[in-house]
Amino acid sequence: MIEKRFVVILVLLCIFKLSGQTVKISDFGFDAFDSTKHIYDAILSENDTVIFDKQHTQWITGPLLFNQLKNKVLVFEEGVMLCAKEGGFVKTTDALMEFRNSHNVIIIGNSAILQMNKKEYTDGEWRHCISLRSCTSINISNLTLKDSGGDGIYIAGSKKGEFSENIQIENIVSDNNKRQGMSIVSAKNVTIKNSIFKNTKGTLPEAGVDVEPNSKLDRIQGIRFYDCTFVENNHAGVVLALHNLESDSAPVDIEFVNCVVENNHDKGNKYIASELIFNAHKTNPVKGKVVFENCLIKNSKWGLFYSRKTVEAYNVTFKNCSALNICKDGSYPPIYLEVPDYYKGSYQLGGFIFDNLTLQYNANVPYMSIRGSTLPTLKNVSSISGDITLISTQEPKVEYIKYSGSNNIDVNINITQE
Repeated sequence: MIEKRFVVILVLLCIFKLSGQTVKISDFGFDAFDSTKHIYDAILSENDTVIFDKQHTQWITGPLLFNQLKNKVLVFEEGVMLCAKEGGFVKTTDALMEFRNSHNVIIIGNSAILQMNKKEYTDGEWRHCISLRSCTSINISNLTLKDSGGDGIYIAGSKKGEFSENIQIENIVSDNNKRQGMSIVSAKNVTIKNSIFKNTKGTLPEAGVDVEPNSKLDRIQGIRFYDCTFVENNHAGVVLALHNLESDSAPVDIEFVNCVVENNHDKGNKYIASELIFNAHKTNPVKGKVVFENCLIKNSKWGLFYSRKTVEAYNVTFKNCSALNICKDGSYPPIYLEVPDYYKGSYQLGGFIFDNLTLQYNANVPYMSIRGSTLPTLKNVSSISGDITLISTQEPKVEYIKYSGSNNIDVNINITQE
């Protein structure tokens, strides 16, 4: 009987019209102390399908950098571990596996583990497990990525204005990485399914996923998370740090569907405590939309989200979402809006739609706080609407700090208390 994983390979070969030979990396050699050369020789050979075959011990490698790799299927046999060589990642930008300007690469994990040596990396924050730069048509599935000196997965361009496109990621566990579970810097059409991002800690921000472009020329389009979990990261489960994009940047398009965000942010992290974070450029923000649909946020010491984005920025919609057993610390409300600058400018906060949002908490906090400044720099709050079901013994109220609610424009929230 043909094993299931090889049936999958044959199907993929037909889909991607690959016709070359299938080889094992051990055909090129195996060294229990350092197989870097053998891995390179196998993957850069003319063979289309390359198998990390199980040996008596794990595969040990130095940094693996592939430039313009095309039309390859990389298969990890079940039980394989690909481990970073101790002392072998000297440069702060050395990744375990980095792909640049590569196209049509399939990585089939079969529950294999890619593991680095986080305790060893006392400098830098870019030693990622997997790094994709200016890549197209990449498919990664069924891997555990752990203990990196940076991110579990990093997706970006190679140069300013470039981006990765058509990336499929499924059944990934990103665990105990130093900076982020995943960073998306510049990408178009990225789908992440059935993946877990957890226990990120080591250097700021320490989020489950951080969507953070480096310049206004980057793009964040067609980013989709389905059935993913963000849990017990040292900062928020989801950070949308979109402050480097501007109004003439490509509009953002991000969706989270059927996702779970649970018990994120540690008091030791200096950033604001919340499960979700929304930021944008202060005065010239990017347009677009962010949607959370059928998502569950639960078991949090903190609130649902914190935002300093203005109404001119991208809109955020919560559709059929629930935030249950939150605000346990009693220090933050479920919804916290804060003016982008205390000292200069005139800002309008807003741009949120609550399409059937449930909030459940026991702490003595308002369901929403809006913070302005003494000067003032918060002109008004506008374009906030929808239906919220409040499950709490607390009175459903909005707290205004250094701002008068009489300045609100087009703020229409229907509260049902249970």
